[in-house]
Amino acid sequence: MSEDSKPQHPDYTSVEAYVGADQTHGAEPHVKATVANIPWDQPATMIDLEGRTPIIGVIRECALHFSLYKPHAREQARILLTVPVHREGRKTRTWILEPGEIAALAQRLAEEG
Repeated sequence: MSEDSKPQHPDYTSVEAYVGADQTHGAEPHVKATVANIPWDQPATMIDLEGRTPIIGVIRECALHFSLYKPHAREQARILLTVPVHREGRKTRTWILEPGEIAALAQRLAEEG
C-alpha cells in the first residue's frame, strides 16, 4: 500500500479533529469549540467531588440539574465533556467544566427558555 492510498486519520491532538470540516456538532470549520458554543445535545457526565451518582446525559440535562442544585452542591459539581473545549489564555483544550462555567451554561439555558 502506497503512502497516498493509506486511509487518512484525523490528528486527535487538534480541535479540528473534533470540530472540523465535517462540522461536528454544527460548528463552522474555523470556529474553536469553547464553553460559549457547546451544543446542548453534546454527550456529557455531571460529577461531583463528594462521590454522588453521576448524571450521564447531554449538556442540556447537566445544565438543568445544576440550576436545581443548592449552593454547596454547585461548588462540588463538574462536567466531564466528550469533546474538549478551548479556554481563553490557555494553549491546551480541557475536558472538565468548573462550577463557574457550568453556571454560565445554566444561565444560557435559562435565557434561551
